[in-house]
Amino acid sequence: MTANRALLDLDAIPGMFDHHVATAADLISLGLSGSVIEERCRDGGPWQRLQPGLVLLGNAPPSRAQRIQAALTVAGPEAVLTGVDALALHGMSAARLEGPVHVLVPSRRQSRLVDGVFFDRTNTLPVAQLRSRFPVAPLARATIDTCRRATTAEHVRALLTESVRHGRISPAILRDELSRATTRGAALPRRILAEIDDGVRSVAQGWARRLVHRAGLQPPRWRVPITGPTGAHLATPDAWWDDVGMAWEVDSYGFELSSADYAAALRRAAHLTAAGIVVVHTPPTQLRDEPSVVAELLRGAHTQASARPRPPVEAA
Repeated sequence: MTANRALLDLDAIPGMFDHHVATAADLISLGLSGSVIEERCRDGGPWQRLQPGLVLLGNAPPSRAQRIQAALTVAGPEAVLTGVDALALHGMSAARLEGPVHVLVPSRRQSRLVDGVFFDRTNTLPVAQLRSRFPVAPLARATIDTCRRATTAEHVRALLTESVRHGRISPAILRDELSRATTRGAALPRRILAEIDDGVRSVAQGWARRLVHRAGLQPPRWRVPITGPTGAHLATPDAWWDDVGMAWEVDSYGFELSSADYAAALRRAAHLTAAGIVVVHTPPTQLRDEPSVVAELLRGAHTQASARPRPPVEAA
C-alpha cells in the first residue's frame, strides 16, 4: 500500500460522493485498488455493486435517491431526470414514487438495459433545472412524460389538474409540450387536457361530468359565474342547471383543496342558498363509491327545484 492509500480514511469516502454513489474509476482515482473495492463489495461487506463499475458506498438497500443518482451516473453528464421523481422534486403531491426511474438521454446515445431504470432517448432534451442537486426536467415536460406512461385516466387527470389548478402551468403550455412528444401514450392526456379546457379541473369534477350523462339529466353548464338580482357575483358552482336554478358543488376538501379553498367553497354555498338556489353538495368519495346514489339525489333535487319559482339569478 502506498503512503496515500495508507492515509486514506475508508470510512470517510462515502461522504465524498452524492448519495454515496461512486464509480469504480472515481474510487481508483482516490488511491484505492481494484482488489480493495472488490473486497469491500463482497457479500456482507460495507459496500455493494449497483451496476458494473458503479458502487453504493453502504450495505443497506439503495434508497430512491440513491437509485436516481445511480441512474444519472450511468446515463452520463447530459442526462435529465423526468417522470414521477422529477414531479416529486417539483413538489407535486400527485406523483407516485413507484416504477422505474425515468431518465432522458440524447437520441445519439446507445440504449442500455439497467434494472429499475427507463432510459428515454429523445431529440428534444430539455434544459435541466437543479432540484436537490439533481438535473430535473421542467415541470411541464415532467408532467407530460409521466402522463404518457400512466395507465389510468384518474392518475392522468390528477397530475394535469394539480399542475393547472394551482396556477403552475397553463393548459396551453401542457398542450404545446404534448405536441412535441411522440404519439405513444399521448391520447389519454390529450383527451383530459380538452376536459380541463372545458372547465373540468379536478378528478372529482371529471367523475361528475360522466355521472350527469348516466343520471338522465339535461347537461348542465360547468363552472359558470352566477349573479344575483343586483348583478353582484354570487358564486361559480361546479355545475349549473339554468332552467330550474340548481347548482351542484363537488366538495373536494381532502382531495385537493387547502383549508382556505374549503372555506371559500362554504361561502359560495351560503351565497347560493341565500339567493334561493337549490344546491346539491357531494363529497368526492361518494361520487366515486356511490354514483347511483348521487344520481338519484341529483334527480330528486332537480324535481324539487322545478316545483318552485326560479330565483331571479343570471348565469354569465
